[in-house]
Amino acid sequence: MLFSRLLVPRVKLNVVCRLKSIDRNLVVELNQIKSKDLLKIFNEQQTKDFLQLRRSLGGKFQSLQQFQNESKIQIDFDKFCGYLLTLKDRNDKQQHRIHIEPRLTSQLAADIESVCSVDYTSSHINWAIVTTTTQNNNHFQVNQWNSLEIDISRRYSFIKTFNQLSESLSTVPLNDANVLLVEQTTYRYPNIKLATYVSQIQQIRAILNTILHCQLLTKRPIYHISGRDVATRFGLFIGNEQSSAEFFLTNLIFNNINDKQMISMDIDHQLKTNYHESTKGQREPMAQCLLRALAFLQSVNQKKAESPK
Repeated sequence: MLFSRLLVPRVKLNVVCRLKSIDRNLVVELNQIKSKDLLKIFNEQQTKDFLQLRRSLGGKFQSLQQFQNESKIQIDFDKFCGYLLTLKDRNDKQQHRIHIEPRLTSQLAADIESVCSVDYTSSHINWAIVTTTTQNNNHFQVNQWNSLEIDISRRYSFIKTFNQLSESLSTVPLNDANVLLVEQTTYRYPNIKLATYVSQIQQIRAILNTILHCQLLTKRPIYHISGRDVATRFGLFIGNEQSSAEFFLTNLIFNNINDKQMISMDIDHQLKTNYHESTKGQREPMAQCLLRALAFLQSVNQKKAESPK
């Protein structure tokens, strides 16, 4: 009897803590829910009343209890909380979704075991070849990871640049992977003085992508991936600022990442050495190139897991 009495308070405490945690998550959804989602559980008048109540409180509920006390909407409160939980699950999945073109389907993913991520910076072509493993869906093998210096004149010439890129790409082992991967880049000009320089980089990358898509050097399919989505996947954003991919990858290589289930990889010692011996300015784009390959194969494995057996 004494033993059972000692257990009861501990069970109650755990339940209370769990409910408080859920409540905090639901309050976030309560403050972010949009009209289109409200209309799936409320009628039009109830939706208007909800939005008006939220505006009157400064656009933010402090707790579920406040909503329950202040609201005059006749609803099943438990059902509404269950609906908020489904919205949270949906938003969590969308937050980690990576935009890939062409659309990656389960059928296409079934034939992908390796990827060659290719990128151009102001002076180098970077590439990383990564393969999936049988260990788990978040563990990968890095087969190649390197960069090639290319001297493109600052006085931009399409023909000369095309020939230089074609010649340099011919030395990159593009055919050693099932598919190719490039970044889908969006440029914004915070300073108009940078526009000329950035647009030149954009033009050179467009030429590189054109060479790849023309299949002059390889017949491999080409995918485009959002760099911002990759950074979000690996938690590289602090607010609106993106932190260093180099720092994240260094921790990953030396197994200093706390969440080992997020991603892990096998990489040859020589590849690590080559990376750390590269110039400081080159390590960041090389890190981003490799992370794009890892994120792509994670998406491939996810599609394979979703496909019917």
